[in-house]
Amino acid sequence: MSAVLARNFPASWVAPAALEVLPQKVQSLLQRLGPLEGPPVISQGPSGFQAIARFQNASDARAAVQTLHGFDMRTPAEKQAANFQAPKEGECFSLRIAEEAGAAAGTGGAAAGTGVSAPKAAARKRRLKPNGIFLWPLPPNWGEKDVLLLASPYGSIQRTLVQPLANGQNGALIDYQKDAAASAALAALNGLSLMGAQLRCVMQEEQEPQKPLQQFSIYLDELPMPSLPAQVEPKLDDREVFVTGLPRSAKNEEGAKSALASFGEVEEVFLLRDAQNKATGKAYICFRSHAESLKAIEAIRADGSLKASWSESDRALRGTRGPYGLAVLRHLAGEGSGKLQELRKAAGVAALNIETSDGAVPNDGKATGRALRFVARCPELAQAEECWNLLSSALAKVHETYTREVRGSLVLRGFPASWSEKGLKFVFAPFGGLTSVTIEEEEKDAQPFAVAGEVASSGRLAYVKLRNAGAVEKAVSNLHQTKVGDGDLVEECVVACHRWHTRSYSDGSFNVGIFIDQLAMSRRPTEAGPGPEDRELFVRNLPLHDMTRQQLQEYFEGFGEVDSLTLIGDVFTSEPTNEGYVRFRHHKDAKRCIEALTPNEEEADPTDLAGSWSESERVLQRKANCYKFNLLAELVGADGKGLERMKAEAKLK
Repeated sequence: MSAVLARNFPASWVAPAALEVLPQKVQSLLQRLGPLEGPPVISQGPSGFQAIARFQNASDARAAVQTLHGFDMRTPAEKQAANFQAPKEGECFSLRIAEEAGAAAGTGGAAAGTGVSAPKAAARKRRLKPNGIFLWPLPPNWGEKDVLLLASPYGSIQRTLVQPLANGQNGALIDYQKDAAASAALAALNGLSLMGAQLRCVMQEEQEPQKPLQQFSIYLDELPMPSLPAQVEPKLDDREVFVTGLPRSAKNEEGAKSALASFGEVEEVFLLRDAQNKATGKAYICFRSHAESLKAIEAIRADGSLKASWSESDRALRGTRGPYGLAVLRHLAGEGSGKLQELRKAAGVAALNIETSDGAVPNDGKATGRALRFVARCPELAQAEECWNLLSSALAKVHETYTREVRGSLVLRGFPASWSEKGLKFVFAPFGGLTSVTIEEEEKDAQPFAVAGEVASSGRLAYVKLRNAGAVEKAVSNLHQTKVGDGDLVEECVVACHRWHTRSYSDGSFNVGIFIDQLAMSRRPTEAGPGPEDRELFVRNLPLHDMTRQQLQEYFEGFGEVDSLTLIGDVFTSEPTNEGYVRFRHHKDAKRCIEALTPNEEEADPTDLAGSWSESERVLQRKANCYKFNLLAELVGADGKGLERMKAEAKLK
């Protein structure tokens, strides 16, 4: 990176009378920034004369480019004649690192699917042509026969071509059959006096041979993902896991299943293979159930010999029904692959496609199959790697959108295409207004959303966040399955409104955990005192705004040794609420603590800690509890019919 290419010399430097000293002028200019390895080489380029010089130090070459490139080369008189307007590009000195002066690129037609191809091949790098010279100025009326007579003594000639120059004179391109002949002609003819003129001779330039296009690919989960949100809960029917570090024995699907058998029951394996079709030690693994996948990820991470994470490929392919709630493919590729086109151009590759195990992904982003990957066609690996970096940045924006706009939001469905962001703000104005709005296009074949009820999909959904968080429940209650809009500014329609659920299935149904101590217990027997094994308390009104978890732990340790402190998370946000369980090592310490708490929440001030003996602990004690009968059997039923009855009566899934 120490060679530089200079162009756009001042007119006085390339005048016929001054060409002889052009190399010395360029050398004098560049040596002010650092020592050169030798004199510059002058050649005829596509836009006039140019010079290639090599600095002894690459840092000096960079400094020269930063200092001289774009320098206004006009004389004071020329600037005044132009009324001191900014110079045109051709009036500014051009100095570039030679390796960067031309961009390598390949050619290729448009590939089927979500992909983009270069409409026109970019200019290739140029080099000195070893068997070609350029000779000028020719005597008046000289033709190609005259040039042949002059040049043939130095070797056999392939071709000659006389060309007019900008100053009215003529020059000649001469190609020899052998490189040595061109070198001999250059030495002999440069500076030769002929018919009252002094000839100049330089080596010709030519394009470097075009490098063949190669195909490079990377799977979505192989991209660098420093932006991956720490809090993005999987859907409760997610089963696909991305595993790396598989042993060499996992050369095929059966080998991978065998290597992972100790972590769970594997149903499907998709092995990643390199260009030689060899297993790379990476695979997409589908376990029998979500619970087994979750268990396998935890076990693999604890084992340490492999690495495992939820499949980003699966999340992307599921779009708005996935954990991000976003049409990830559309965010990455853009409408009609527009964003992919921009990425391709920025990286300088000939083509960039998105594929799955079923083949290319169509331009509408409707993908089938598994294992999402990007395929780039370009001459150099470095160009493909630049693509991967740009795609990683695009994926980071998806992660940022999820964290900032989707997680913790209200979701609105069923509104028509006529609604804009302003229409949404109009609808939510009675609830204190919005801080953010994101409208997302749903996939055309998306499955019905369970929590939307009778409200059909309109092909769009919106994620909104209220300015007043305390109005969330009121907004959901007033808007869900309700006709909204004024028919004038905002088109009337029936919408579905619900909270974003962190523990949900792809169809929108979700799990809600209810602790037994959160149930109403109006008939709880007061005469049943705690047993000697009761060591757990259910506590309310925990001052989480004023105390950290560690401070709470220390507070309870003031009554005795604490085995565990469990904070109950919010159903929607998973953030700790003001309720939880504290389990002491000894019954006497738990008794000492409850005596200091308000036993009845109704009797407590909002700032008072309230607590009671844990019914959860008593359920788990079975017949050894203070009630002397098995509460769990009474609730569930001996054959599980109790739970089935409650499920049916509550219309649960």
